[in-house]
Amino acid sequence: MDKKHSKWAWGTAALATGLALALTGCASGDAPASDGADAAPGSVVLGYPGGLGPGDAPSALALESLKEKGWEVEFIEFDSPDVQTQALLRGDVNFAAMGPSTVMSANLAGADLKMVTNDVRNDLQIVVSPEITECADLDGKPVAYHSEGSTSTAHLKRWLADTCPDASPEFMVISGSANRATALIEGQIAGTVVRLEDWIPAIKGNETKAKVLTSLSEDQSNLLAHTITTTTDTIENKPELVEAYLEALQAEFTALQEDPAAYADRAAEVLGMDAAELVDVYEQLVELGIFPTAVGIDMDEVAATLKFYQESGSIPEGELAVSDIADDRYNS
Repeated sequence: MDKKHSKWAWGTAALATGLALALTGCASGDAPASDGADAAPGSVVLGYPGGLGPGDAPSALALESLKEKGWEVEFIEFDSPDVQTQALLRGDVNFAAMGPSTVMSANLAGADLKMVTNDVRNDLQIVVSPEITECADLDGKPVAYHSEGSTSTAHLKRWLADTCPDASPEFMVISGSANRATALIEGQIAGTVVRLEDWIPAIKGNETKAKVLTSLSEDQSNLLAHTITTTTDTIENKPELVEAYLEALQAEFTALQEDPAAYADRAAEVLGMDAAELVDVYEQLVELGIFPTAVGIDMDEVAATLKFYQESGSIPEGELAVSDIADDRYNS
């Protein structure tokens, strides 16, 4: 069930049942507007494709500073990237924390979404059970991914194709990076792809039960994995909203870089986690350069990412240009 966090209270409430039906019906004009659908000036709604993790804290906490300036703020945790995309297109949310593959797929289907800033660099890790020593060992073994169309799945499958093309793992879906890390440590699967932010706390005390085989944050460092995305309509018609949100996000990036330990205290509230458990996570992520130091989108990285998906066969050649999926006017 989707979770709506309204006016920075961090309470959980269900979205109206039948959200997916309402989204489907919006093209005909039959669906009623939701709380954030026609966000008036002074309102900012941010969507996530699932539950929040440490890497999402800056984008969520940026709302707090906007609230202090008089904006009405809200974020919604959706059950899937597909529902999140429909919500962005309809206007239920103004911004979405979204992987590039979701943006590209939506635009191929007729949407007009633009990535405006990177918010977490590629931190994906290929993690495996202790007996796996190389990619080929995953042949015939259970390997989990988030969903068929997710960004992390694309990175995993590309790595497999490049590294051990003859291997045929038994794929299964386990939603959520942290859930996949737990499944691996508990021996339910032989390999998966996880975010480093989830791996750091999961492996602590479990070092003999699993390991990192390859760090895609190193091997695919020029590829985008997680962005803040909005619509062209919002960029053109609500520039003050985009500028205000990105200014607030920049302040969060700066605070995080300056003092990761202090940032863990603030992040703990929005994540519902123990601040002490987050200190090591943020210190390691900052040290490894996982968080950007400035808002904006690198168009060379957009081009490399687009090429990555074209070469994988998931995005047809010639259907999309870099300018179709990203806008760098807000680069610091």
